[in-house]
Order: sequence, then C-alpha cells, then structure tokens
Amino acid sequence: MTISIDDLEHAAAPGWRAVEEEQLGDWLLRAAGGFTGRANSALAAGDPGRPLPAAIEAVRRWYAARGLPPMIAVPYPTGRPAASSLDRELARLGWSVRAAATVMTAEPTRVADGCGSAAFRIDMAAEPDPGWLSRYHYRGQQLPPIAVRLLTSAPWQAFASVRADGETVAIGRVAGSERWAGLTAIEVDPASRRRRLGTAVTAALASHAAERGASGLYLQVADENSGARALYRTLGFTDHHGYHYRIAPAD
Repeated sequence: MTISIDDLEHAAAPGWRAVEEEQLGDWLLRAAGGFTGRANSALAAGDPGRPLPAAIEAVRRWYAARGLPPMIAVPYPTGRPAASSLDRELARLGWSVRAAATVMTAEPTRVADGCGSAAFRIDMAAEPDPGWLSRYHYRGQQLPPIAVRLLTSAPWQAFASVRADGETVAIGRVAGSERWAGLTAIEVDPASRRRRLGTAVTAALASHAAERGASGLYLQVADENSGARALYRTLGFTDHHGYHYRIAPAD
C-alpha cells in the first residue's frame, strides 16, 4: 500500500470538501467560513504551476479577498518539515506554524480484524443524527451550521454511533473516494472511556470502508496526542507523513 505524500493528500481531499474550492495548479484553495483548518487552507500538494513566491502571493490574495487569514497546509516527511522547500520559504517570510499533525495509514481489513468483535451495538448511518452531532465537538467548540455540509461533503461517508440509556456515548465518521477512506471525529463521552468504545468504533468504520471497496485507510492525529498515536499503532496504523499549517503574518 505504497503512495506518495502528494498523492495521499489529494486522495484525502475529497473526504472533507470546502464550500468553495479553486485549483492553483495542483494546489487546492479551500474556504468554508473558517470552520476547520482543512476546509480553510490551501492544500500545497504538487506543483502550483508558477514560481513559489507567485503561488504564495496568489494564496494570500485569495484568502484576503474572502476575509480569511491566508493559511497553507504544508505536508512533509514525518518529523522533517525542513525537508519542504515551501515550508522553508514560508518560514523565511514569517508565516507562523499552527497545529502540527501526523497522517497514519493502514489496511481497512487488518484494522477491522485486529480490533475483535464489539460487545455492544454500533449503529451506522449515512448522515449524522442529532445525537451524533451533540457528541462531536471540533476542538472543544460547538458546531456552526456549516458543519453538517462539510461532514456530508465526501463522495460517500458513514457515521457510527454507540448509544447507552438513550444517550450517544461514542461516535466516528468514515469518508471515502475511490480506494482510500479516512477516519475522523472519533469521540467518546469522558464518562464512558476505558471500555474500548473508541476501538470498537474504529473497527466498525474500517469494516465499512472495506465493504465500500477501500483498500487504504488514513487518519490524522495531532502530534501532541502521543496516546492516540500509540493506540492507533496497536490497531495496525503506521506513520505516513506529517503536516502543519502556516499562517501569513498580519499586514
């Protein structure tokens, strides 16, 4: 399951589509009213079709015209942002770093088989219901109205829920395009942790991805969340590459 950094980033892009998108060569400019970094940053994967300084300036103008801070998602080999010529140039220009993360990959069937069978019911739906949405908190915040549009923006997606006593206590989302599917929004009610609910939801989503024909699975974990990265490694995931956002300095 070998795939380059740029190809994986492009394969993952349809799984979380912005309200407004525009190509800049191979780069993808995305805007969605500020909700999530992915939907409001330029994906710098591939050739922007112009010299780097001109591409950076085009990104700056595009986001400024929409009242958004110019931001570029910069992928790089794991732990080596300096290997990216774009990242070096943005650092020179004073663009600050935000939210470094690691992209991890696995085979869906291996994840599903390795997690074992769940001891509780996991419901799967094509759209998030109110209980699912009440459990999902992006960076600890309540969801804006635009959230559902982004959550259902992929070619296909599915939403897993575990319920107890009428409450949704664990959730997750899988979204796919062609042979790759991505996991997002895996959350467990703090009062229900240490019951392997997150593992069970991950397995159910991986199994669903395999049923939909995906041969590769990816997820993104914040670099500071070492516990989650260790857990996903036990489920069969390995580090593929890293990325962070660079934000333009104020004029």
